[in-house]
Amino acid sequence: MRTFLISLVFFLFSSVASAAPLQSPVPLSPEHEEPRYLALIKNNSPSEVEMLFHRASMLAERVDNLNAYEPIVFVLHGEEAHAFRHRNMEQHKALLDLAERLEKNNVIDVRICETWMRANDVDRSELPEFVDTVPLGPLEEVRLRKDGYIYF
Repeated sequence: MRTFLISLVFFLFSSVASAAPLQSPVPLSPEHEEPRYLALIKNNSPSEVEMLFHRASMLAERVDNLNAYEPIVFVLHGEEAHAFRHRNMEQHKALLDLAERLEKNNVIDVRICETWMRANDVDRSELPEFVDTVPLGPLEEVRLRKDGYIYF
């Protein structure tokens, strides 16, 4: 019953968060002169995330000082997050190698939903060290949008 409720809550928040993303940029707060980005993941697939990582990598190549910018935040709370489990690392080696390199270079910040992890029986020890976790992925996206992040 508990697993069912967690799954239901997760499903409802996932549906709300992905149903109607805000289209207009949120005005930047005065302390942030440069825009900050949140990845818009629509299909929840590892291939979509990898494509967005490549896009982030290409944009980063045009920047002189990456440390002057906030990394692009990727909040994962769907099937795409399975790619980051240790047992799937061989299958998604290119994706994970790229993610680790981009994280190390301050291009991206990968965050996985702890609610999704519980619903899918994923322990923190099953994820790479460079991945962060957040209590509820859809709520994290809402928080970031309110904080001025715009979709990438």
